[in-house]
Amino acid sequence: MLYFIPTPLWNRDDITVRALNLLKELKYLICEDTRTTMKLLAMYEIDYKDKQFLSLTSFTTQSKFNHYLNILKENNVWLVSEAGTPGLSDPWKSMIKLCNENWLLYSILPWANALVPAIVWAWFDSSEFIFLWFLPQKKWRQTALKWIIEWQMPVFFYESVHRIEKLLKELQELGFKWQISIAREISKMFEQYFTGSLDELINLVKEKKLPLKWEFVVGVKN
Repeated sequence: MLYFIPTPLWNRDDITVRALNLLKELKYLICEDTRTTMKLLAMYEIDYKDKQFLSLTSFTTQSKFNHYLNILKENNVWLVSEAGTPGLSDPWKSMIKLCNENWLLYSILPWANALVPAIVWAWFDSSEFIFLWFLPQKKWRQTALKWIIEWQMPVFFYESVHRIEKLLKELQELGFKWQISIAREISKMFEQYFTGSLDELINLVKEKKLPLKWEFVVGVKN
C-alpha cells in the first residue's frame, strides 16, 4: 500500500492523527527532499534513523521507478511532498500511474492544501471552479491568460512570488476589469486574503500592504 500523506503548509498543528501514526509506523518513505522530510519527522519527535528514504523528483530515472515498484509490492510505503498534499502534479502523479498500471493499492489522506482555503475565502461564488496549477512561464502564457479571462466560471491557479507582479501587469494590459482574489502564507501567522478589483490589488502591492513573499493562490472571476 502506498500512502499519500499531506504535510503542514507551515503550522505544525495542521496534521492529522492518522498521518502522524503512519509517519511513525512505516519504514519506507518517498519524498521530494530528504532533508526537509527529516526536519518534519524531527518536529514531531519521530525517530527516522531506521527509516529508508527514497527520493522522487522530476528527474527520477525509470530504473529508480522500477526499484520503487519492487519495494511497493512487498511493503507499505508513505509518500510526502515538501508541504501540502502530494499528487496535484508530477512527479507525484507518476506514482498514481505506477500503482494503477501494476494493480497496487494506494490511499490518499485528506487535509493540508493551499487551494481549498483560498477558494473558500474568495468573495465570489465558487460552487463551480477550474484549477490550473501553475500557468506557463513563457510559451502559451498569454493564451492561457486570455482563456482565463473569457471563462464563465472562476479559475484558480498557483503563482510564484517571482511572477506575481508580472501577472498583475499582464492582466492589466489585457484589460481585466473583474474580480481577483489572492491568498498567501496560508496557515502562517501573517496569512493574507484579498478579493477585489485588479487596481485595488496593484495599489496594495505598491503600498507594500501585500508583501511579495511566499507562494500565491490566485482566483479570477469575470
